[in-house]
Amino acid sequence: MSIQWGAVCRPKEGQSISGDSYIVLEQTTSVLVGVVDGLGGGEAAAEAADGAIAVIREHPAYSLEQLIRTAHERLHHTRGAVIGLMRMQLAANKMQFVGVGNIGVHVLSSRPIKPISKNGILGYRLPTLLLLDYVYNSGDTFVLYSDGISSRFALDHTSDFTMAPQALAEAILANYGKHNDDATVVVIRT
Repeated sequence: MSIQWGAVCRPKEGQSISGDSYIVLEQTTSVLVGVVDGLGGGEAAAEAADGAIAVIREHPAYSLEQLIRTAHERLHHTRGAVIGLMRMQLAANKMQFVGVGNIGVHVLSSRPIKPISKNGILGYRLPTLLLLDYVYNSGDTFVLYSDGISSRFALDHTSDFTMAPQALAEAILANYGKHNDDATVVVIRT
């Protein structure tokens, strides 16, 4: 079983570097997806976001909670970041999510899948983590996005969620991206 995915990440207007980052790690039986938004913008925000992504790359077998705690420790001397992490167990159609801060998640599914994050900042204030478990259907679409994307897109019934994942990510950025903030969208289709 496999997934299709697409992603876009762009800096805020006038900047050459984004303080957002993402990762999609396809493993033998699972997929690990993360969106990270370093606080503020520019190089200092990118340093924080890249630090969290490095933890995920270095320890992909860790539980989602272990990844968040390890990233929190690594980011103590940075500006800090917010994160949304999702692991999908492909054969079982199961998904887990943990989020700290304001990374958004929208899921197009016939099942009630409503991932939420806890308030906090990696590197500064780690909340009690909330691990959410869901079962999803084949063909479901998951959209993870930073706060540089207006959450209005999830309510816009004119959005074509049947588009190919890369095209959908680009369309969400084009139609709902804020020019005064870094913006990232990752689309996963099972």
